[in-house]
Amino acid sequence: MAIAGFPDANSTGLPDGVILTPSGDVTITQPGAVIDALDVKGTITVLADNVTIQNTRITSSDWTGIWIKDGITGTVVKDSEILNVGSSPDGANGIVGSGTFLRNDIHDVENGIIVTGSSLVQDNYIHDMNAPDVRLGTSLGGPHYDGIEIDGGVSDVVIRHNTVINENSYVSAVMINNDFGPVSNIQVDGNYLAGGGYTLYSDGSFSSTDKISGVLFTNNELGQGKWGYYYFRDNTPVLTNNDELGTGWQTSSPTTPPSTPEVPAAPAIASWSPDTGKTGDGITDANQITLHGTAAAGSIVKVYDGSTQIGTATATSTGTWDYITKVLTDAKHTLTATATNSSGQTSAASAAVAVIVDTKAPAAPTIASDTVNSANQVVLSGTAEANSTIE
Repeated sequence: MAIAGFPDANSTGLPDGVILTPSGDVTITQPGAVIDALDVKGTITVLADNVTIQNTRITSSDWTGIWIKDGITGTVVKDSEILNVGSSPDGANGIVGSGTFLRNDIHDVENGIIVTGSSLVQDNYIHDMNAPDVRLGTSLGGPHYDGIEIDGGVSDVVIRHNTVINENSYVSAVMINNDFGPVSNIQVDGNYLAGGGYTLYSDGSFSSTDKISGVLFTNNELGQGKWGYYYFRDNTPVLTNNDELGTGWQTSSPTTPPSTPEVPAAPAIASWSPDTGKTGDGITDANQITLHGTAAAGSIVKVYDGSTQIGTATATSTGTWDYITKVLTDAKHTLTATATNSSGQTSAASAAVAVIVDTKAPAAPTIASDTVNSANQVVLSGTAEANSTIE
């Protein structure tokens, strides 16, 4: 059971009122696709960039519930329930891949999330880790339970404000190793982490050349594993302000409750494209434009045209976002954005960006008169569309 102030069954997984549509395996090849409100019996395979999976239940009987292919970027998995009832010799995982993972309820797995690239893992509830039949007959001899796992070749990961409870006596709540390459810049901050053989496990012994560096465990509530809190080998993570709770794995509020998250800073619309014609004049002949901006990592960015919301985007773990508008009318559009964090707090609006959409060719100009001036020059007078250039 989670402790107060941290993610639990009430704050993660499927939102109330979601009606699910039954589905089998799903393979996504369309960039920008949104998978919403499915009841998937199988595996979701992500082979395209900028895919969102939300409000969905995945019950897998294979090696993973969601697989995000290496090199795929911009994946968001949020507000979903993931469990694995399989007995594969390759394991029973919740999510394998990189992306932004928010408010998911992950249970009945061997490994909750295996992170394979730069990622933000925030506000998830990983618990009831139960996969007794996986890896039987292999050299591993059975399941090796890890709540969140990094196996090398990974940098720039933020693991923030999750609940991870490994009820088994092996291996860890958070596992980091260099089996498949070096590891750097891993922040594990403000989580409730409990159980396993050791609660926190960072093993750099797999390679003498691919080092583990820049691992920070800060401000976490730690429930002791069977053998202790920490197993660190051939690397030296930074430990700061972690609260060791003992073996009782308390279910009431910690002595020092987590601080209230701050309201996120206002996002920025840094640029837009395509800016056709004269660069910088704010006029385009395209009726769909792409906005590029920055916002708090993991926040939901809402985009407005005047006072009307026209869409949303999710900021990546590095705080960038992109949004492609729907078809815009020929007119001046005043675009702003706000950012909402996982606690529901919304920022002030960004600075406004004005874009004039003009997709229609102007009507032919008219020549009303022509004269010759004293310099022996022909002077033509006529009418044309306002602000157009006459050639």
